Amino acid sequence: ADLALFKLDELRFSGSHDPISALLLCGADRADRVMIAGKWRVIDGQVEGLDLKGLIADHTQAARQL
Repeated sequence: ADLALFKLDELRFSGSHDPISALLLCGADRADRVMIAGKWRVIDGQVEGLDLKGLIADHTQAARQL
């Protein structure tokens, strides 16, 4: 990613006084925004242009075939 932004206003980050330490030590696992090649690919934690319902349906069908 060219740029990843994280919200630090969640409960798990509340004890940290240093934002960098909070990201590294408190389990920052979901970026709020991600820019790749100059384009926002994740906005408000959601992947832009991803058909999540379709992906889940495809995955469910593939799992049933196993």
